[in-house]
Amino acid sequence: MLSPGTLKTAERLRKDYWLYVVYDCSSEPEVHAVQDPIRLGWEPLVKVEHYHVGSEKILEVGHDGS
Repeated sequence: MLSPGTLKTAERLRKDYWLYVVYDCSSEPEVHAVQDPIRLGWEPLVKVEHYHVGSEKILEVGHDGS
């Protein structure tokens, strides 16, 4: 996962930008260096901030509480 600012920097620097990923930190750490990580095809992660239900659902159950 990259922050928006980190992604923009990686896009700007391309081949001059390196991402270092460490796996198995608690046992036998493996470091993987990735030059120009933009080429990996990052996808945005959308965080749910609110939930919505229509008023008809509330009115359906609002009269009898069920």
